[in-house]
Amino acid sequence: DQFVKDFGHLNMGQMTKLLLMDAHGRDTLAIERVENGQFIKADIFDHPVSFNINEVTQVDTPEEALSASLNKYGRVELDYMANLVSMTEDELTKSLEGKIYYNPLTWHYEVKDRFIAGNVIQKAESIENWLEKQKEFAETDREEYTPDPRVVESLEALKASFPERIQFADLDFNFGERWIPTGIFSAYMTQLYGTDIRIGYSESMDEFSVACSEKNMKITEEFCVHGYYRSYDGIALLKHALHNTCPDMMKSIGKDDNGNDIKVRDAEGIQLANAKIDEIRNGFSDWLEEQSPEFKERLTDMYNRKFNCYVRPTYDGSHQTFPDLDMKSLERRYGIKSIYGSQKDCIWMLKQNGGGICDHEVGTGKTLIMCIAAHEMKRL
Repeated sequence: DQFVKDFGHLNMGQMTKLLLMDAHGRDTLAIERVENGQFIKADIFDHPVSFNINEVTQVDTPEEALSASLNKYGRVELDYMANLVSMTEDELTKSLEGKIYYNPLTWHYEVKDRFIAGNVIQKAESIENWLEKQKEFAETDREEYTPDPRVVESLEALKASFPERIQFADLDFNFGERWIPTGIFSAYMTQLYGTDIRIGYSESMDEFSVACSEKNMKITEEFCVHGYYRSYDGIALLKHALHNTCPDMMKSIGKDDNGNDIKVRDAEGIQLANAKIDEIRNGFSDWLEEQSPEFKERLTDMYNRKFNCYVRPTYDGSHQTFPDLDMKSLERRYGIKSIYGSQKDCIWMLKQNGGGICDHEVGTGKTLIMCIAAHEMKRL
């Protein structure tokens, strides 16, 4: 007040020009606003503006009650939501069917966007195990067992979200992939070399180890490369094949003045070693094709369970109404006639997670998203 009395309002005349000379001067101008043609102090001088100082006591829809619960507690609190919307918990869960699911592992309801996301196969198996244990407990107590319909509904929703299974013919198996059990590599190399080969893997060191009970001609001759300084037999080349590398072979082209070897890379030896390594690696796919259907099914199932099991969260914000949004003013001042579905989805994501990243292309309405989301989070 004293500053304005001495120098005038920030948004008038020379004061504005002076402030805009600073890189952050426009931020300073925001501490004043115009109301009825008069400059007054911004709201931040009177009360907090980053959160609602008044406790939310009533909302109009179950969806808004859900947003309020997530905004306050970060989770679904049915008793709090029921008080806000004047409904019983049963009525509330029925109204939010398909938007919240009961998770028996946490004994709480969770929003769809969090529950049906991540490793859904693992979640479904955990819930199936939970149901099986409940059945065993009931049988032990000699009671009639009826599965909780809430849990059954959640399990069905998880199973419906499973990614489409990738078949064996569509998969590309590479020799030395870390997720494939080393026993499969051992079986392949035992057949290729005609002797017992045992392969191990250390996850902490990311290193394969190879042991051979008895070397034969395939190891010492057929899959052996003789270099200038050393020979690389089938076991050495197998290690390179597992790590998808090639030995760096050197040869001497003479002596220097001190009598030391002048070393250069042995291109011919490296090429020969690389050819034998490729023969080992490429033969693995052909060997897999020759295996039994049961073997292929197990390997395919292993791949799908490990990699093809994740579901990204989806956010459906179509139910939002934004009661404080003046669409007529938006259309009159900015030509915005409606809120895009993508904007509603993004706003719903921000409201549920208490913030987030809105990585849309330029011109798709990110500024409006952030403004509406900030107001909604404050309102709720």
